[in-house]
Amino acid sequence: MKTLTLLLALLSLNALAALPGDSLYQLNDQWQNRHEKTLKLQDMAGKKQLFAFIYTDCATACPIIVSELKRIQQALTPEQQQRIGFVLVSLTPGTDTPKVMAHFARQHELDEHWTLLSGNEHQVRTLAMALNIKYMGLANGEIAHSNAITALDEQGRILFQQSGLPDGPEGVIAKMVCNQQAAGYTLNRFSN
Repeated sequence: MKTLTLLLALLSLNALAALPGDSLYQLNDQWQNRHEKTLKLQDMAGKKQLFAFIYTDCATACPIIVSELKRIQQALTPEQQQRIGFVLVSLTPGTDTPKVMAHFARQHELDEHWTLLSGNEHQVRTLAMALNIKYMGLANGEIAHSNAITALDEQGRILFQQSGLPDGPEGVIAKMVCNQQAAGYTLNRFSN
């Protein structure tokens, strides 16, 4: 049993070492997905991802963010859908449990291409800071937050970040397919 544990630890370290230093996947926290499975961000390596921060009982900006991401997904070819994932990170992990996130996914018809993540307050804050997403709780229970969509390459590096779809879903797809990295936007090396 000790040998198996040691081998798994070595494989995990090897996978992290293979990631570039500016990869978001260097963050080594464990998250819960809507299926109550534990995963790490590095588990998403290998395909491009579109990240957004939401909370499930939001009635203003979050439905728009999800709708915009769905428009992007609908504009993808079946082949592109296999190479691009969608990640929603909860800003209210205390209430957005995996079961709540699963209900939200069913309600919004989010298929297997979507990963809904819930962590703890520290994990959410760390990830938000890494992606330059700002948020704060308001007295009325709402959360004011950045409405950005962040595109990551297959190794977890930021390709670009934007609010809304000024060029439509096709603009986002073109940027992701062309693998254009936003000029001057780099991610600092992460440590846990």
